[in-house]
Amino acid sequence: MQEKPYRYTRTDENEIEKLVTDDQVMVNHVVPAPSDRLAEHSSDSNISLVVVRGTLSIQLDDQPEHLYHDSIVNVPFHTKLNLTNTRGNPTEFFIVKAPHPRVCKAESV
Repeated sequence: MQEKPYRYTRTDENEIEKLVTDDQVMVNHVVPAPSDRLAEHSSDSNISLVVVRGTLSIQLDDQPEHLYHDSIVNVPFHTKLNLTNTRGNPTEFFIVKAPHPRVCKAESV
């Protein structure tokens, strides 16, 4: 078998799962609780946020927040971001970082 499957949890409860962590890509699965905000931070790689359920509020740098559903949102390296489940409904998204942040860190030294 050449492929390697990764399973993630189907839930409406608060969940953060690290699924893939190789040098080419890092993939996390996130289900934030209603009104939950992920800690503000600066992107440590090129990021794609894949919103698969609900509505995710995304604020980048100093721009106003935008609401996304059924979307893929690209976030450039070294961008300040705030992610919030503002609607109170189940929200689910994947964070895809390419390359893995440890590779970006090693390249910037």
